[in-house]
Amino acid sequence: MSHFKTYIASAIFAVFLFGAVDAQAQRYGGRSALSGGDHQLGLALGITNTSQEHMNTLISRANTRAGGISTSALNQAYEGALQYGYRFSGSMLALLIRPSFFYQKSTGGNSSGNYNYSVTGFTVFPILRIYPLENDLMKFFFQFGLGYGRANGTIEEATAKTDFAGGAYGALFGAGTEFCFVANHCVSAEANYRYLTAERNIASSVSGTFASDGLNGVRENGEVEMDDTDLATRMGGLQFLLGYAIHF
Repeated sequence: MSHFKTYIASAIFAVFLFGAVDAQAQRYGGRSALSGGDHQLGLALGITNTSQEHMNTLISRANTRAGGISTSALNQAYEGALQYGYRFSGSMLALLIRPSFFYQKSTGGNSSGNYNYSVTGFTVFPILRIYPLENDLMKFFFQFGLGYGRANGTIEEATAKTDFAGGAYGALFGAGTEFCFVANHCVSAEANYRYLTAERNIASSVSGTFASDGLNGVRENGEVEMDDTDLATRMGGLQFLLGYAIHF
């Protein structure tokens, strides 16, 4: 809850900050390139550099315990997003809503069985975007958002397997550029940092028995733990997206 209060305070600060910048632009007449007052629909694809620290520890331990497995660490995820946005008339400000799908999986094993680990899920982020510099071809922007994500995880180690899920609120900030080579059709490139970690996950199914140095005491409808602490799943990290949007 303390993190959520921090996000709310940051959002309020951002709104006042962006409003002040917008007022200054109006005062000094730096608004000739603003189109304003338009809607947009778009999509984006990219990668998120997300390291699943707890799962990677389990993979490392399984590799030692089983005498070598082919499963690699979880350090990067694929992400796809849709978005709708509205640019306020005569303003540098735009408001976007962006749902996205997160996919991260590593499979492998050895003669003793499969060792598979995955995190998939979705996020929904309202995003406040400001365009401080732009012309007919290029629009540079900063953005800030608060949102929610829910992660679904799977851990399979030989004969033991569990599925689980957890959710959390998060925040993102970043910058990017839109290139509009044809009127109303734009491509974009952006880099964001997103903070989003589900600190508590609940198992929906459990089968088999995990090794003593793996998950401990995991049971259906109970918390997933390792080393007597909650196993966390992340959907945060440094994110790179390429997108397309049509303005109307």
